[in-house]
Amino acid sequence: MKLLGTAALVAVLVLSGCAGCSVQAGVGECATQTDMNSAEVAMTEVDCSSSEAVYRVSSRERRTMCPEGDYLTESSGRSRTNGKTRLCYVLNVSEGDCLKPVNQYFERVPCGSGVRKVSKVVDGQADRALCGGADSRTYSQPVKTICITG
Repeated sequence: MKLLGTAALVAVLVLSGCAGCSVQAGVGECATQTDMNSAEVAMTEVDCSSSEAVYRVSSRERRTMCPEGDYLTESSGRSRTNGKTRLCYVLNVSEGDCLKPVNQYFERVPCGSGVRKVSKVVDGQADRALCGGADSRTYSQPVKTICITG
C-alpha cells in the first residue's frame, strides 16, 4: 500500500509539477515576456513564427554583462558548475512590424493609431545614425540596427 501511495504521489507531481512552468529559450530561439506588467524579465520560449516571438536569445553569458547594445537581459539562477547565467535578448522584428510598448517590453500588435512601427532593420551595422533621429535599438551580437517610428 505504501508503494502505491508513493507512486501516486510521484505521478501527481510529474503531471502537475509543470503546470504554469515556462521553458527558457536557448541561443537562437525566440521568447516572449511571461508578464508584461512585471519589472523582472522572465521570458518563456515560443515558436519563432509566432506573433508573440518579439525577442530572440542572441547570447548566453556566464557571470558577465551582455555584449554592447540595447539587449533585454534576463538573469537565471546559480548552478554549482557554471555560476550565474545571463540571457541577452534582441528584438525579433521585421520592417513593417507594429509594436506597442508595455513597460520595458514590446508587444507585436496590428498596425493602427497609437502603435510604433519598425521602419528599418539593418543587418551588419550597429549605428543609431541610420535611424535619422528615430528611436533605435543597436546590437553588437548579431550586429544589427532596428529603427522604430511613431
